[in-house]
Amino acid sequence: MKREHEYRYLRLADILREQILSGYIKPGQFLLSENELCKYYGMSRTSVRKSLDQLLKEGLIVKKVGQGTIVSPDVEAQAEKRRTLRILAVTPSHYCDMALTTVIEAFERKYPTVDVKLLRMPSEQLWPTIRESLEMGIEADLVLVADRHYKEADPERDCVELNRMLDNSADDIYPRLLEAFTLEDKLLAVPVTFSPIYMAYNPDMFDQYGVIHPFANWTREDFMRTAKQLTVDTDGDGIVDQYGFSLPSSMSRWPVIALQNGVDFSDLKNNGDALYTSFAFIHDMLYRQRSATLHLPGRFQQYTAFMRQKAAMMLTTAIEIAHLKSGNMPFEPRVAQLPFGPEQSTMLIANMLSILPSCSDMELAAQFIQTALAPDIQEKISRDTGFLSVLKSVNAKVWDRRHLESLEIARGEQAYGLFLHELFDDTQSIVEIDNEMHLFWSGLESAKDVSARLVDK
Repeated sequence: MKREHEYRYLRLADILREQILSGYIKPGQFLLSENELCKYYGMSRTSVRKSLDQLLKEGLIVKKVGQGTIVSPDVEAQAEKRRTLRILAVTPSHYCDMALTTVIEAFERKYPTVDVKLLRMPSEQLWPTIRESLEMGIEADLVLVADRHYKEADPERDCVELNRMLDNSADDIYPRLLEAFTLEDKLLAVPVTFSPIYMAYNPDMFDQYGVIHPFANWTREDFMRTAKQLTVDTDGDGIVDQYGFSLPSSMSRWPVIALQNGVDFSDLKNNGDALYTSFAFIHDMLYRQRSATLHLPGRFQQYTAFMRQKAAMMLTTAIEIAHLKSGNMPFEPRVAQLPFGPEQSTMLIANMLSILPSCSDMELAAQFIQTALAPDIQEKISRDTGFLSVLKSVNAKVWDRRHLESLEIARGEQAYGLFLHELFDDTQSIVEIDNEMHLFWSGLESAKDVSARLVDK
């Protein structure tokens, strides 16, 4: 604990020293007050005072009784050698496109002698590509990835422990988010935004057909009835061209239905009945009631039917909806509680930062993460984009409680749900289950047969 306090005060001294010597804070200008420094950097008054005492010994500051602390008039700004912080970011990434610039601009204001460089990396074979790039001499300090890439990383080879680098930021982050990326008490990645998988609906379509909007604690039967009412042959040619629900076959979406029916994917042998119930419901929607349209990967984006008002409801995320709204979405979607089963469960996704072992300046990289987690930056991104914050206090400030409850993240002030890497032992399991379901999705295999095969497998 003593070493941690020393680390904090020395770090603040380093930050202020760089700001003074770079000319960011000019001779004769006042520093922030001790109270403001405590609040801004999340440090105790003792640590702040020790930092200022260090700078006082170096002759960089002067304390003026009753007024505050100024930069010494004798200090001459040094033309410091510029430094570069290099970030590898997976592409495509809505967070990278819509939010990362806000973090970079704030960081560069704070560190005017540091340039942030961004290199986009393909999503497929991400970690092998990163390792090969580093071996070829491409320098990198941080990596920005989605949660689905976490399972593919080698913790010993690809990640640096971040526990000591968060200061007080971790106190306000949903514990569920940190727990998911902690291995043997080592935090290996820090989420900067996240979202549960939730139900979005088009209120204009509900109103057009006089259908009651989703309500609190609506049931699976309520949902199926609603979807049926919104499934319509709009031009009278005998072919249904509008559906109540867009159902994706992606492993990042449909398992939500199974989770709500109590399926434990780590023990399918003892979850056969719950798995069958989930698959029977899916087949009822697609092939008996025919009130859902199926999205298969590779044919069109999973939100296309919803965006074009050909489906009234879909499973989505706050990140995806923010992206759609940035593209002139023709309506304002609303959130409904998931109605698929008795369990209040869902899946989570996240974008997160991790420091690479190749990092040339661990302190600078840690400060970038701190900037991304700063409450004012988290709030600005949330208000500007519609992304959810990883900080409980920011979400409570930006979103009303009913919205957060519909997303299942207000209950007990916790984010609730499981990440894909927590549902399955390894990425190969995900691929195998996906491959086993092709006939089922085509309507050529019964719910009974596919659930039995997966249980046996």
